[in-house]
Amino acid sequence: MVEKSDLTRLIANDPGLVRCPWPLYDVLRTEAPVTFDETLKAFVVTRYADVIEVLKDTATFSSAMASGPSSVTGLAKQLIADPATPERLRAQAERRLKLAESPVLLFTDPPLHKRQRQLVSAAFSPKRIKQLEPEVRRLVDELIDGFIGDGKVDLVPQFAIPLPMTVIATMLGVPPENMDQFKRWSNAFTAGVGAVEQTGEGIAEIFDEVDTFYDYFTAEIERRRVEPQDDLLTDLVEARMAGEEPLTLDEMLNMLVQFLVAGNETTTNSAGMLVNRLAQEPGLADRVRENHALIPTLVEEMLRVEAPVQGMFRVATTDATIGDVAVPAGSVVWLVYGSANLDPQTFPEPGNLDLDGDRAPHLTFARFEHFCLGANIARLELRIAAERLLDRLADIRLACDPAEVPYHRSFVLRGPARLLLTFTAR
Repeated sequence: MVEKSDLTRLIANDPGLVRCPWPLYDVLRTEAPVTFDETLKAFVVTRYADVIEVLKDTATFSSAMASGPSSVTGLAKQLIADPATPERLRAQAERRLKLAESPVLLFTDPPLHKRQRQLVSAAFSPKRIKQLEPEVRRLVDELIDGFIGDGKVDLVPQFAIPLPMTVIATMLGVPPENMDQFKRWSNAFTAGVGAVEQTGEGIAEIFDEVDTFYDYFTAEIERRRVEPQDDLLTDLVEARMAGEEPLTLDEMLNMLVQFLVAGNETTTNSAGMLVNRLAQEPGLADRVRENHALIPTLVEEMLRVEAPVQGMFRVATTDATIGDVAVPAGSVVWLVYGSANLDPQTFPEPGNLDLDGDRAPHLTFARFEHFCLGANIARLELRIAAERLLDRLADIRLACDPAEVPYHRSFVLRGPARLLLTFTAR
């Protein structure tokens, strides 16, 4: 039996709860929709209506710590506070904290957030995203070509990782030979998210990769200033708006970190969860294969029921109330999108995929001020992935018991670490 006290076990990344947090979320929404967790040192908010109210109120609930205390910046603060931290690692942490003094997008509030978003919005315009479609379609088919003759695949490393990673790397002008390094950078920036315990050796490896990322893109930004290219990096360098200062180097570096993580890890997790569901429900796969018009709705419903980011953080700027719970100024708040998306008060029969109805908007891409800039890129990648996998593969099945599919050890980032499948080429 799941109890609300099991929240602490989820925060500690208990494998069973990370795999299936839904019963716990049900209990929390019913018995303790706003509750303080001592391990996380945060108020945990699980109802849709409460999450919406917090997202609306950017004055009371700041985005200064959107990815939480275990992010790279959070780790840097821990290192600086520890007198035993080696000097080299301390210098790396200080570099990160200096960059954190120029927060961007996810970590900013109005009016700074509005300025930054307007400066970069052209890079994510519908026209830009539509131009990506032929390249995404070509890449999807190329990845399927690599395993279709085998009759089996580990979908995560062979498809779900390289698809969004290659797309965002291409957008940033990263050459193909640097793809392995690109993935290591992404891993470094997400390693701490939703993992409250890190070893000293693991932290040192994270910051080595972080430093390499900053060095590489500092040089690339300076190169774009004299040699513009048709890529997202040049868009950042050249972004201008009447009456506003252009982006600083530190702002651009921080934006690149967010594009890297948001454009890579989250879509990887969503692709894995989507195909995992299709493999376990052949009737669903057949229905969508026969009617491609259902694919966009399938993608939205999967983003709802299996949010790749289970929640984001806020900080109370003043004494506040969420629901009927007092939240003191300075408190950290974890908004659990993964629970809010399954709130039966908003989504009848929330665990079912409704491909015919008209659901309320899910919170996977957040809402209002901080709605995800790259949402339509993720939708494009997932739509084409589902379409081409269903067109080219039949009888998609898990090659193991569903209970044996390994998940990432993170209460924030949700997705399979591996997904072994069998299939028949069509």
